[in-house]
This record gives sequence, C-alpha cells and structure tokens, in this order.
Amino acid sequence: MKIITVLKFTVCLTIASFSLASDADISNGQVLPELACRYEMHIVPQDKSQTEIHKTWYFWRTANSVQTQDADGGHGEIWQRSTTGNIQYRKLYHNDKTAVEYMPADNASNNISFDWIKLSSMLSQQELDSLKYVKKSEIMGKRSELRTGKIDGQSLEVQWLVDEKLPASIIRKDGVRTVELRLLDIAPLLTTQYKPVSVADIGNYRQIDATDFGDMENDPFVKKLMAVEGQHTH
Repeated sequence: MKIITVLKFTVCLTIASFSLASDADISNGQVLPELACRYEMHIVPQDKSQTEIHKTWYFWRTANSVQTQDADGGHGEIWQRSTTGNIQYRKLYHNDKTAVEYMPADNASNNISFDWIKLSSMLSQQELDSLKYVKKSEIMGKRSELRTGKIDGQSLEVQWLVDEKLPASIIRKDGVRTVELRLLDIAPLLTTQYKPVSVADIGNYRQIDATDFGDMENDPFVKKLMAVEGQHTH
C-alpha cells in the first residue's frame, strides 16, 4: 500500500515547485519581514491533451515559521524552526483536524527539503546571482528586479521583491511544461485579512507520524486519503 504516494497529491503546489537547495543566506544577515501573501500558480503542459492546472494558495512567514494553505482552506503545510535550527515539517488537513509530521530522516525518500532559506524566500541568493539582472521596476508599490536565465536546463524569469525577499512572479519553462507563479496580494502579517491557522490550534490537531501510515490501513483518515488518491489516478 503506497501511503506516501497518497500523501503526495495533497501537497499544495507551493514553494517546492520553484526552489532548489542552497545554504546561501538570502537575507544577508537581515531579519526577513513577517508577511502574508496570496499567490496563484498556473501550470500549462506542452502536451495539449493534458489538463492545465490553476491553483491559488496562501503563504505566511514569520522569523521561525512558514505556513502555506490552499485557497479552499482544506490542506496546508507548516515548517517550524527551533532555537537549535531543527525544522519540524507537517502537512495539515484542516477539515480533519489532523497533522502528519515528516521527520528530517525522511527527507530524501519523500523528496522534501528542510533548507530554511529556501523555504522562507522560495529562491536562494545563489539562484538569484546565477540569473542575469535585466532592469529595476516597481510592483505593488514595492521595489522589484527582473532577472532571467537558466538553472539546471530550466528557463527562468523572476520578478524579485528586493526588500521583501520574495518573488512577485516566477515563470519556469523546462520543455515539458510552463509553470507561472504570480503574487496576488501581500501585506504585513499583523494587518493581513488572510490569517493562518494558529500554532496552538495546530497543536490540538491529531498528530500522526508519516512513517506510521503503513500500519494504519484501517484508519478512517487514511482510508479517505486512499479514496481520494483513487479518484486522482483513474
């Protein structure tokens, strides 16, 4: 029973789609501003017989946490960094009041990155430096830089918010599909109308270790995920 496969489809199409691992400090020692963002993702396959995907999702960043959530509020993810630098990662199923935790040891097998700089800014300084600076502009009243280039054979066009250390847009082409990420709204976390689920509330969710899923085939929550997976694969 491929429980991990079941979990993968529920992942929001978020920062992992654009990020590459890097230890470069994108903030250059600065404290990143705490922000709430709403993004739209559009995936257009080269093969016209395949379905285009549109996805809207939320992104919230604090000094030591990153949380995402799909537009309907059913699914999300949260990364929390401890004072020792360890990162706790959980997939959130809000309708079921359930959180599934992935331990760092599961990183390689589940294709999950725990690079904090990548998680909190979506692109590393190393990636930005590898792209050619084109011009300055202003987006949503904020300083922006247009950068273009190729990374690992993928063509990238990035509108980068200089002070916020986040992309206003990323267009990535790899010959198989075009993936466009566009910022729809951005606001300080304290004043945003889009509120993340509180850490306290998440702490009251049912907590499941992802490695235990293989032994939970009769669990109602796991059965529901399997049923949805079946709908996606037929």
